[in-house]
Amino acid sequence: MLNSTIHTSLNSTAANINNSFEIIALQFRDNVEFVDQEAAMANLNTVVKTAEGFQSRDYYYSEENGHWIEFIVWDNEASAKAASANMMKNEDALAVFSLIDQTTMLFSHYQHKGGTAA
Repeated sequence: MLNSTIHTSLNSTAANINNSFEIIALQFRDNVEFVDQEAAMANLNTVVKTAEGFQSRDYYYSEENGHWIEFIVWDNEASAKAASANMMKNEDALAVFSLIDQTTMLFSHYQHKGGTAA
């Protein structure tokens, strides 16, 4: 068993072991066209970039299962949680959230514990 206090270097150049990583998995409602899904995901860039402690955001789409994954890097867990709370008050973010099938959403903050690279 590995010691949980051992940290290896991150593979991302935009992150360090003190950052908080927000990972979100979601699907949009069935009646939301793909082009509108893409626009909604892009619109969140504008919102998240203004949050204190924001480092980076990437999002990915699976044609295989219709799911989106977001990967957001924050300075630390406190800034990540504060930004999440503020998003729930932001009209632009709420407009995007209204398009999401909330039953499919998985949302959490994570701290780096290990990894490897070639």
